[in-house]
Amino acid sequence: MNKYLNIAIGAAILLPASVNAQNQVDALRYSQVTGAATARSLSLGGTGGSYGGDFSSLSINPAGIGIYRSSEVMFTPTLRVNSMNGSYLGSSSSDNNTRAGIANAGAVFTSKLNRGRNQSSNGWQTISFGAGYNRVADFNQDGYYAGNNNQSSMTEGFAADARINGVSDNVVPPYGFFGYEGYLTDTALNSIPYENIIKNGQSLNQSKAWKSRGGIDEFTLSLGANYADRLMLGMTVGITSYKYDRTTTYYEGDASGNTNNDFDHLVYNEYLSTTGVGVNIKFGAIYKVNDYFRVGAAFHTPTWSSFTDVSDYEMDTYTENYKASLGAQNTDPHTYVQPTNVYSYDYSLRTPWRAVLSATGFMGKYGFVTADYEYSAYNTMKYSFNNVDAGYEQQVNQAIKDTYKGTHNFRLGVEGRLDNFSGRLGAAYYTSPYKNSDVYGGERLDLSAGVGARFGAFFMDLAYVHIMQKANEIAYPVDYYSPIGDVKYGNNLIALTLGVKF
Repeated sequence: MNKYLNIAIGAAILLPASVNAQNQVDALRYSQVTGAATARSLSLGGTGGSYGGDFSSLSINPAGIGIYRSSEVMFTPTLRVNSMNGSYLGSSSSDNNTRAGIANAGAVFTSKLNRGRNQSSNGWQTISFGAGYNRVADFNQDGYYAGNNNQSSMTEGFAADARINGVSDNVVPPYGFFGYEGYLTDTALNSIPYENIIKNGQSLNQSKAWKSRGGIDEFTLSLGANYADRLMLGMTVGITSYKYDRTTTYYEGDASGNTNNDFDHLVYNEYLSTTGVGVNIKFGAIYKVNDYFRVGAAFHTPTWSSFTDVSDYEMDTYTENYKASLGAQNTDPHTYVQPTNVYSYDYSLRTPWRAVLSATGFMGKYGFVTADYEYSAYNTMKYSFNNVDAGYEQQVNQAIKDTYKGTHNFRLGVEGRLDNFSGRLGAAYYTSPYKNSDVYGGERLDLSAGVGARFGAFFMDLAYVHIMQKANEIAYPVDYYSPIGDVKYGNNLIALTLGVKF
């Protein structure tokens, strides 16, 4: 695999000057969601398209609400133990974090429509209304990797951006501004560390560290009904809430030991806070073929979302005697650079549409086997910049089409029952959304297990999920001949659902 990413691959960064910095990476972040939120669904590999009677189905196949025969209230606290292993230019590193949260909470209210002496198995049997919240994506993550580089410097990207977009801090992100004001490029906009260190056969110590928090929460309003105990229909209106906070720190330092080559080190920080809200609709149906087999289908519209980004940047550089050699009045080797304003930008994003097919085979009262297939059209994501920066909008939307493809996702679960107790196993495989998956990675495998118990009206479910994913990411803030950081995530999730039926 090519360890250096040419500018032509990462098309969205060094585009013509723009007041915004949204790109295809951000679009994917806000588009990768899962519907599973209850411990039962999580332990069954995230399935929920055809067995029904579980609150997660409101975000997977809303027809599952038609399976309910009684009302319930429930909630699911979670504990996430995330680990990360990074490999960068032959060096390895690791990081981890632990966070508690709430995966979902909600209620389903069911009314029988066919009552009395003349109760019949024909016609509409029940109608159910559900309302609540599911966390469909989690952004809590810490990461770090470092290595020694004798091929390139991140300051090359700063110099390239200065040549293309100038050195004003009106461009977001203002890479050219930082390169020039931080004495990393000379007046001819050449890269000083690159020319004085890398070109002379020496090397740089580099690292990247990040910390992100937040997630995507979906607030659901669902309506479902049961016809003749054969056909279940449902619809969900989902209101999504987005919150993403990220701090990223890049370090680059002279590894030569030479204190007279005009560069010692730099520390560059990026801060991003994103909030957003969106709406989508899900339609679904489940058909009971017989007492042993059900099939389901669902369609999720795109989520039409509005976002606000607030970003800030700062950089410290230490350039030894470079200022003095220029005849500058201030010869302090340390330079602190920060733009005059915090940047804020409003924009819209349309996320992918999805389709889900599912089947469940029952083993009488002893349990079932269930499977979901999901197609997600990531190449249909689209930005709208409100008739501002039309050129950039066109280019970044084209970058989305060039970078992403539809994914084929498979989820499988098995539940065994004995009296009031259940045991569960599950697995899920999500294919990479990237056309060039050899470069970017992106595949994901989940393995899960869980147990459940029913005590009269009270029920509880416990799940454990191990999530394995590999991602190859750009190591520089500017994707200009950037090395690739190989990142492997081994995240662990423990979820406990507590509920009461009435």
